Amino acid sequence: MPKRLAAIGAAVVLAVAGCSDSGDESATLVTPVPSVSAADQLAEQPAASAGGACILWDYAFIEETIGIRFAVAASDQIDDTSTCVVQTTTAAWPDLSLSVVETTSANADVFLDTRMPAKATKLTGLGRAAYRLNTKASAEHGPTVEIGWLSEAKQLQTVRFTFAKGASAADVKSMNTKLLSLAKGLSTTNG
Repeated sequence: MPKRLAAIGAAVVLAVAGCSDSGDESATLVTPVPSVSAADQLAEQPAASAGGACILWDYAFIEETIGIRFAVAASDQIDDTSTCVVQTTTAAWPDLSLSVVETTSANADVFLDTRMPAKATKLTGLGRAAYRLNTKASAEHGPTVEIGWLSEAKQLQTVRFTFAKGASAADVKSMNTKLLSLAKGLSTTNG
């Protein structure tokens, strides 16, 4: 085994030595091209290219509405529920998720009775019925703001923003307003 390693080492040394011409003082060094990470490659793609509920989003729309620039998107589809999560390339949080249930027979009363979490606040001016739920920070991330609604097109839609650690009460209050604006921009209608 040591002979094989020595032979490989010698071959590498000879190959490197053979690549330079010591007699040519004007030889230029070639700088290797840095490789592009998988995260950077994903970041170059539009959010909609992830498919699923991501087709409803683009990074500029999100940034314009809530003031945060995301660069990576992923989606999933289970039965009639489609999801999308967007993140930055630098950390797990903040993140923003969207869930859309294609169609429901629930009316506004059923939605509020069965889908609205116990500690949520009822919202007006969004779809047929809507709620907002703020939750406290966990050990891994900061607080969350979630808005769920029954759209005019009878879809169940939910957006959820999760802060990085250290978000203040003022940050959460501001995100309540911004996320409602985002939800209104995403809400589906009958026509």
